[in-house]
Amino acid sequence: MLLAVAWLVPFLVHVVPWSGSRPLGAHLLPMFWTAFVAVYLHGLRLGLVVALFAPALNLALTGLPALRWIGVLSFELTVFAVFVWWAVRRRPTLWLIAPAGYLVAKLAATGLQALLAVFGDLGAPSAFMLGSLRNALPGLMVLAAVNYALRKLYPKPLAAARDDAGGV
Repeated sequence: MLLAVAWLVPFLVHVVPWSGSRPLGAHLLPMFWTAFVAVYLHGLRLGLVVALFAPALNLALTGLPALRWIGVLSFELTVFAVFVWWAVRRRPTLWLIAPAGYLVAKLAATGLQALLAVFGDLGAPSAFMLGSLRNALPGLMVLAAVNYALRKLYPKPLAAARDDAGGV
C-alpha cells in the first residue's frame, strides 16, 4: 500500500500542468513526502522500502525521474529515511526534521559524487548542490508542513519503545 501511495503522490504532482524547465517534482519533492510519512508512521523498515523502490517504480510507470537521476535520488531517499528515522526517535517534537533530512541527504550525495563520481556526470558538485537546493525551496516548505502536521496529528513520545530497525 505504501509503495502505491509512493507512486501515486509523485504521479499526481507530475500531471499538474507545468511549463517549467524541470519537472514539478524536482521542485516539490513528492517522493520525500511519502518516504517521510512512511518512516514517521511505520518506522525505518517500511521507510527504506519506500525510499529504495519508489524511484524505480515511478520511472517504470511514469518515465520520471529521468533515468540519469534514479541512482542519486535512490541514494538521497535512503539517507533521508535513515536520518529522519534517527531524528524522530531522538526529538519527535521538532517539526523541521524532514527538511533537515533533505539537506543531510543532499550533502551526502554531493560529497559522495565529489569523491567518487558514482552517479555519472552531474556537473560540478557545488553547482549540483546549490541548484538542487534552489529548486527544492518549495518542496522544503511542503516537507516542513508535512512534518508539522504529522507531529500535531500523530505525536510520538520521546524515545519510542519500539525499535523497528532491528535486523536492518
